[in-house]
Amino acid sequence: MHVERRSEPPFSVIMAGYVIDFHHRNVCTKCGDDGCPRIVEARKTLEAWRDRKPRREGR
Repeated sequence: MHVERRSEPPFSVIMAGYVIDFHHRNVCTKCGDDGCPRIVEARKTLEAWRDRKPRREGR
């Protein structure tokens, strides 16, 4: 019997989600008028994880 196991996301992916969540409530010391570099990096991390996920599940 094949048991499908979903792996937990890496710590960096979890933290990227927290960064975005935090920025919806408060600004940080890096936030400026043109955005926040922490948000940019967090989005890149989450996008990379989401792009990899379908390939892993398709195996």
